[in-house]
Amino acid sequence: MRILLMPIAALSLAGLLSAGAVAHADDDGHDTDGRTLDAIQEAVEKGAIKPFSELREIASRRVKGDIVRVEPRRKHGRFLYKFKVLSPEGQLVEIEMDAASGTILEIENE
Repeated sequence: MRILLMPIAALSLAGLLSAGAVAHADDDGHDTDGRTLDAIQEAVEKGAIKPFSELREIASRRVKGDIVRVEPRRKHGRFLYKFKVLSPEGQLVEIEMDAASGTILEIENE
């Protein structure tokens, strides 16, 4: 199962990075529009943030399970990734990570 979900997560992120979206910012300051996704791709190319593969590896080492969703976003000028991981026990765990440093900012059990 893990082998199947990793390519799906990677393809989902690739789709997010290539898709244009209507610009919006929700009320907690999270900006998840198409321009943010373009900016993430540009920041990776410039070396300002870590590639998704490195961030995914950090998340996988910290919380065991299958990554079932990834939400790239920009919050207050910082690039962040939120990984949703399904643990072997069936619990959904959210990991919020700084994309520049790979620092885990928060781990939350849902």
